[in-house]
Amino acid sequence: MKNLFSLKSFAAVFFIASSSISSAGLMVTEVIGKVEIVGQGLVKTLAQIPDGLRLELLAGSTLAVVDLASGREFILQGKNTYLTSAAGPTTADGKPVPAKTQVASNLKDVRVWTGKLSQATLVMRGAPTDRLPVLLFPLRTAVISVLPQLSWEPVKAATSYQLEIIKLDGSLVWKTVTTQTTVSVPESHSLQPEEKYSWRVAAIGAEGKLSDSASRFTVASKESIDNLNLLLPLDDSSFSRKVLVATQLQEVGAVQQAKDMWKALSLEKPEDEVLADLAK
Repeated sequence: MKNLFSLKSFAAVFFIASSSISSAGLMVTEVIGKVEIVGQGLVKTLAQIPDGLRLELLAGSTLAVVDLASGREFILQGKNTYLTSAAGPTTADGKPVPAKTQVASNLKDVRVWTGKLSQATLVMRGAPTDRLPVLLFPLRTAVISVLPQLSWEPVKAATSYQLEIIKLDGSLVWKTVTTQTTVSVPESHSLQPEEKYSWRVAAIGAEGKLSDSASRFTVASKESIDNLNLLLPLDDSSFSRKVLVATQLQEVGAVQQAKDMWKALSLEKPEDEVLADLAK
């Protein structure tokens, strides 16, 4: 079960979990300086701000928010006062804030949690570490491709590796032998969206099989894959865009990729307690 952040961690700024509220309003993707919901408290990263509230930005402050339904991004600058509404934020005198359209819309509502999914692998008991393939990705996570790349650590005593991808009903999807430790699923064996798979890597030595390791993963839905592919790549993207992508990865179950992004974002802003918690 997902464990939502405790409300006390965010003062009066909430992560909205109720379906009657979470689909409305704006999600905060970046806060620079001091931003306050008048009468409620400070705004923090990933807070969801419902319509009908008054925001106060001090001089030099910036607030980036995204309407997940439309994909519109709004950048609010201080010193200024803003009002939130279904049409988007406006200044106190009623002027609309210009919107920057994201490349993807109808994004998933965000319910960020700290509970971690287990990412353990299944291994042969008693196998020494120099004979054991330690799987790296994917480990009990969703992937956002029907041709995912799978990777594991090299085994010192191995001369090759046998990789198998299997449906949970036991049917073999793809099998190959390779000397590499990173392999992509070929187009001829494209996986299916929303399907669950297990994968196993056996280390092969001069005298045959040394040991093997296995784990599971799920392929995200086609809609999620399409939206995330529109939002990526992130090489030159803003901090706000990176936060948005990390939330979408988390929401579709791509917890490994999301965790890597939370760690990187936390290094960029070590003072942000929300990102620091997610990066743990």
